[in-house]
Amino acid sequence: MNIIRGDVKRKRVSVEKGLVVFFPVLVIWCFLFCAVSNVSASVVGKIEIYGLQAIGKDELLYLLDVAPEEPVDPDRVREGIKRVFLKGIFDDISVETVDGDKTTVIIHVKERDFIKKIYVEGDYGLPKKTILSLFPLKEDQYLSCDMLERALKKLKQEIAVRGFPDARISADVKKLKEPHRIAVHVKINTGIPERIERIMISGTTDDVKAVMKLSEGDVFDRIKVQKDIERIKQYYKDEKHFKPDIKPYTYKDRVLNLSVHPGKRLFISLDGNDSVSTKVVLKEMPFFEAEDFNDDIVEEAIQRMLSVYHAKGFPFAQIAPVVTEKDDLINLTFFIFEGKKVTAGKISFVGVRIDEAKLKNIISLKEGNVYNPDFIDADRQTLQDFSYALGYLLSTVDEFQTTYDESSQAMNIVITIQLGLKTEIGNITIAGMKIVAEDEVRKVVQLKPGDPYNEVDISDARYRVIEFYTTKGFPSVAVSVRREIDGLKAHITFTIHEGPFTVFGKTVVTGNNRTKYAVIKRELLKGENAPFDYSILRKERQKLYKLGLFTDVNAERLEDYDQRNDVLISLHEGNAGAVEFGLGYSDYELYRGFLDVSYRNLWGMHRQASARVELSSIEQRFILQYYEPWFLNSSTALRALLLTEYREELNVDTRETRYKLTRNAVSAGIEKKFSNVIKSELYYEFSLVNTYDVEPDVVLSKEDTGTLVISGLRLGLIYDTRDNPFYPTKGILSGISTKLTSPLFLSESDFIKLTFYGNIYHELIPGLVLAASLRGGLAKGYGDTVELPIVERFFLGGRTTVRGYEQDTLGPKGSDGNPTGGNAFLMENLEIRISLGKGIGLVTFFDGGNVWVEMKDMDPLDSKFTAGLGLRYDTPVGPLRVDYGYKLQREKDESRGELHFSIGHAF
Repeated sequence: MNIIRGDVKRKRVSVEKGLVVFFPVLVIWCFLFCAVSNVSASVVGKIEIYGLQAIGKDELLYLLDVAPEEPVDPDRVREGIKRVFLKGIFDDISVETVDGDKTTVIIHVKERDFIKKIYVEGDYGLPKKTILSLFPLKEDQYLSCDMLERALKKLKQEIAVRGFPDARISADVKKLKEPHRIAVHVKINTGIPERIERIMISGTTDDVKAVMKLSEGDVFDRIKVQKDIERIKQYYKDEKHFKPDIKPYTYKDRVLNLSVHPGKRLFISLDGNDSVSTKVVLKEMPFFEAEDFNDDIVEEAIQRMLSVYHAKGFPFAQIAPVVTEKDDLINLTFFIFEGKKVTAGKISFVGVRIDEAKLKNIISLKEGNVYNPDFIDADRQTLQDFSYALGYLLSTVDEFQTTYDESSQAMNIVITIQLGLKTEIGNITIAGMKIVAEDEVRKVVQLKPGDPYNEVDISDARYRVIEFYTTKGFPSVAVSVRREIDGLKAHITFTIHEGPFTVFGKTVVTGNNRTKYAVIKRELLKGENAPFDYSILRKERQKLYKLGLFTDVNAERLEDYDQRNDVLISLHEGNAGAVEFGLGYSDYELYRGFLDVSYRNLWGMHRQASARVELSSIEQRFILQYYEPWFLNSSTALRALLLTEYREELNVDTRETRYKLTRNAVSAGIEKKFSNVIKSELYYEFSLVNTYDVEPDVVLSKEDTGTLVISGLRLGLIYDTRDNPFYPTKGILSGISTKLTSPLFLSESDFIKLTFYGNIYHELIPGLVLAASLRGGLAKGYGDTVELPIVERFFLGGRTTVRGYEQDTLGPKGSDGNPTGGNAFLMENLEIRISLGKGIGLVTFFDGGNVWVEMKDMDPLDSKFTAGLGLRYDTPVGPLRVDYGYKLQREKDESRGELHFSIGHAF
């Protein structure tokens, strides 16, 4: 029997080959050599595993590098044992081999206990929440040998610091029904606390006691004392004492002694600051930050104030300080001469052969803007760097010549640049390659003889080469660059130290206590023995984050062995459950609210379920959803939905009921991602709709009253490149969907319905987003269905469509003026979204569209347009918004516009 053993306590792995006694050393060596040879040549038959509960058998064998019908390699098994220990859930692992026709592998593991729950019991004078936060052990953590003893010792120290020095602490560990799952019961008797009977403060008045949270009679909590000391210091700083000092406190005979020395007090006043507020200028004072007062700091304060004035266009500002001191009081007055506000006048260039528009674009000084003299040095350096980047290595940028024009209060600027001759790249030599072909590297360098020489391009080329090698299995590559300037030619040599060629080994996953290994495994992109590629690790990390199960994902490359690199993926699981609720008000539904309870990691397999209730003055809706992200062991997702609702449709003006309906619906379908941006979906939908109390002019078909079965298939295709689903600033969201109902699907109404949409988002400048949308739909009944039932018709008007009209009021109307909807619609929206900061924004919008009874009636020239303004306030689920839309083609008896309240963008 051969034993390959690991023991985490000893932090080493050893191989035991049996005990040979009284044999010469040579015989022992021969025996060991033969044993290892037999093991390495043997093929695995039966595999027995004992003590394994925490992970699956397949994962353990994968990490150990043991597989049926494969040879057993002791060295690789040793590496495998080290790999398994990285998971942090085992105390001991041994692998035994028993020779036969095929080798039997016997694996014994000793797992650590997993803390499922921590209870605090006993008589304690601290909040339970505080004790749990101080206790080093946490729920969902594995418990090793002496961790509990150390945790109790640490907890006792923390409780003593908080005023309970005689606390008695112990713990019981109770096994739970699940294997290796335990509950830790922490038993605490904090005992009689140390109390503060008196607080003595020297060096200042007792008024400072009002700043403290602690008072006489409280427990002597050293943490709270330290916080009170910081409060006292801040109090004196707020009172203009720039260097308060508090000596180390003492506590004796239940008396807390504090020695407080407020230090000197500094009053700062300004004289002559007419154009800049006192508050803005005083923010620049460094005295309280430096906790000192001297001539150097006064000079620093002057320079900071001058920078403020220069930034606002006062280049002639002058500041003079006057200091008076008496006892511990310092009065500092700054006399300010602001001068005139100056703009940057004409900026002209002398001696350059470069497009002046490009030069003006790269500097901070702009014609017509305020003139800031502090920009000059930085702009001069920018122009110098730009000249170098174009290959003019001998160029010089002279001091800027500035001339003040009194009449226009503008500073004209003349910039002289002496370019000299251009330096070009000469020979490009690439050396050091041993495995990768030189032609491949040259393609990556992207430089060629004759290009302008500049350091930016050279540096970029070097990083491209490094990035190229790290995707080809050379994670240790190093690239150095040597330059030789010969006249106007720069000869470049890239020297590459490839390092060893490395492939991916195994992937060790830790931290997935509730999430099954299979969920992580299907997100991994790398294959074992494929060239090591850092970019794949980045992509895997992004994919794992997108699951929404983990708050932290780290991928670490482990040390080499046999030119292989294992990867350690460390995960931190977040809370998979969520409860969301909200209350709101809108113009149509009036008061409304929702409650949503969801869980996104059922059975540890990323399966998701949710229950949602929506209530308003005109609607009650209950929705159950289930989502299977990996249906039938493929990347195709399954989604099922059960809905029941009651709804009233109202006349917006009179709020009289146009009709009522109840709907019970079920849908199930699959979703398939073809890429990160393209998704398709196919759903079967079945709904039982009962429409009643219908106004006469709303009825268009026999299906518009009574109970109706609507059943069919819906096929859709979605393209989404948005950077943020709630607050997109760039990208496209577009899609097309077709719904077909038929008697084949038990439907009592037969129609085909096509809808499409395309939204585009573009950030013009930071904080300014242009958003545009085009939406449309076509529907037609067939067979015995002439008109679509009212619940399937298109309606426009309202907070998410054409905002100058009330809900669903744009389009065909009956004899009583009630909207009837139609079989075709077309709609356009345009928004300018302006961020004002702090979650507040403005929107200007232009909406247009119409609804037509039949497809043949469609006429885009018949669209109705509205324009308006909206206010936004950002929330985690989208912006709260108020919009006012104004009708541009108002008809007789129509309102001028409408006000809408809602959550989320219109599109």
